[in-house]
Amino acid sequence: MKDSRLMRLLALLLALAMIAAACGSDDPVESATDDGGTDTAETDTGTDDEPADEPDEEPDSSEGDVEDVGNVEVDEEAANCASDVELEVGDYSPSGNADVGMGFILTGGFNPHNNQAPAAFAYYGWLYEGLVRQDPGTGGIVPWLAKCFEISDAGDQITFFLHEGVTFHDGEPFNAAAVVSNIEFIKTAGPPEVLPPVAGQMAAVDSVEAVDDLTVQFNLNSPAAALVLSGLIRNSGFMVSPASLGNAAATPAGTGPYAMDSENADHTDINLVSFADYWQPQMVGLETVNIQGGLSPQVRLDGLIAGEYDIATINNNEQELVPGYSADISVRIGFVVADWLGEQVPALANKDVRCALAGTLNREGIVGQVGQVPESAIKQFAVSSSDYAYVDDLDSPDFDIEAAKALFDSTGVDPSEMVWSNGHLPGGFWPITASAFAGGMAELGVTMNNEALDPPGAGEMFARLARAQHPLQIVAYNEPNALMSLIARTGEGGLNPSKVSPDGVVELVNAAKSKSFEDGEADVAAAWKIMVEECIFIINHALFTTIGFQDYVTGVDHIQGVPVSFWPHGVRVDG
Repeated sequence: MKDSRLMRLLALLLALAMIAAACGSDDPVESATDDGGTDTAETDTGTDDEPADEPDEEPDSSEGDVEDVGNVEVDEEAANCASDVELEVGDYSPSGNADVGMGFILTGGFNPHNNQAPAAFAYYGWLYEGLVRQDPGTGGIVPWLAKCFEISDAGDQITFFLHEGVTFHDGEPFNAAAVVSNIEFIKTAGPPEVLPPVAGQMAAVDSVEAVDDLTVQFNLNSPAAALVLSGLIRNSGFMVSPASLGNAAATPAGTGPYAMDSENADHTDINLVSFADYWQPQMVGLETVNIQGGLSPQVRLDGLIAGEYDIATINNNEQELVPGYSADISVRIGFVVADWLGEQVPALANKDVRCALAGTLNREGIVGQVGQVPESAIKQFAVSSSDYAYVDDLDSPDFDIEAAKALFDSTGVDPSEMVWSNGHLPGGFWPITASAFAGGMAELGVTMNNEALDPPGAGEMFARLARAQHPLQIVAYNEPNALMSLIARTGEGGLNPSKVSPDGVVELVNAAKSKSFEDGEADVAAAWKIMVEECIFIINHALFTTIGFQDYVTGVDHIQGVPVSFWPHGVRVDG
């Protein structure tokens, strides 16, 4: 007996895989990567986001318990979730061209499995799709190439029911056999075609089998459905034509609304063309798309204002200078007390010491300095009370120097014994945030010496965190949801060098992994509450990324949790 929970409102928030990493740039708004130190050479100098689908029609309430999911309707009373799913298909009528200005360069080409930089999603999304995706409004996981999916009661099996008539750009059919080929390739190919963290997204998958031409079953090695679905909205979920597996950079072929037309040798001038056989023809809004990469922030802004670009990534504080813009939270920035057991700095094993340090962090002052909106000052992964895994009764220190001094003094710790270094990316908000926190701690007599990373990249930042080189270090929490961020940083997670977590955290995380996101939300919130109240995770602010667009461009929206990226379905140029 299967539980036909469709996971369509799986509440997820921003950037991105099992292990996160963050890319530096010259812009005040930084990008972030999630490849755990194995990122390719691309760097990003700007920020992008994602457009949403065309609006769906309201379901007919006379037809029973029917809920609108993406572009399909699902009757939860059906024998299986696929039996009452109807795809809304409109007319194929693309028109016009869109010129897109990017700071990021996709130097590795359109192989979606070898680059986890979030800005790469602003390229991949035009060509590739997955079985599931994030809903642009809720951040939840909803069916896409799959009509729907069912999860076994034990949480160790996921069955996907696929849409019929979907084809790849090279004419190959998208079916259960293609899904099996993709997942097996991801699990076995290895570098350079598949980054280890991308393969790791499917680590919980023991086997994949084609039940029939349009039904595919994922057999998991543990109750980890939520974990696998989180991977499938990332790189491991992008479906590539079986004929292109192993050579996707040279012969990219997905199922997306646009196909490759041409690109220059350095990948800074890319031309895409609409895919006439796209399975949702009404969502192909443009005839052609030109993407120019490697542009400086000023060139992107000037070109957008002058009308040279229809869409471009811009800095958050430049929103008012363009005809239209869309901003959304992409990643969370904060500090991890990697040495919370006190192996390097014994005083850090004292919760009151850690919380006194947290009380010196001026969140609102920092977000003002870096040009972020006031609401980006946060103390937990969730930003608002409506967000997934929001902790209502969180008890963690606010910025209060006097209270922090009193708490620190009560510990009897000699502040002169607390001296360490913190490594940060060299540009944008990173040194500002690190310097502000160090200044606050100096009020207690504690010394944190900030140093720019060398080499100045994402991999170096998270490699240092993984080995606890800095007892307390600034990082990005940029996994696609709060559960994934906990998995990376608790228990045996790759970003938890101690391999130990406070009592109860690992049990809560393991419980959440085996459930649907809805059912596991309370567990996730409880685990975050412990980590924040123990002052091991000291969250500071949420990073907003911004895409600017002309007022004649429609369909631009964000996908939560994917920095510098947007979903291109439904984008149109009406002028």
